[in-house]
Amino acid sequence: MGRKSRLKKLRRENKLNNQQNINPEQLPVWQDSEGLHTLMPGEPPSEEKLAEMTAVYQKNIRNSEIFTFMVKQFGKKKAEEMLKECKVELRP
Repeated sequence: MGRKSRLKKLRRENKLNNQQNINPEQLPVWQDSEGLHTLMPGEPPSEEKLAEMTAVYQKNIRNSEIFTFMVKQFGKKKAEEMLKECKVELRP
């Protein structure tokens, strides 16, 4: 195999590896009236994985300043109810 062919092969392999290892910061994210959206490659997550992602999302909100603001604004009980509405959903 010549030098040119080896370089082409290396470039092709690097391109495939880069497509498989997508950085989450490079994924498109947008927000509208329905909430926060993103497009992700790969197989759809299972129901267990969605529940796990929802738990992590709610935990991050609970530990943020916005939850403190929600408690001050609406009270602890209403803030917890609002937090339960924050879910990770899968849409086709």
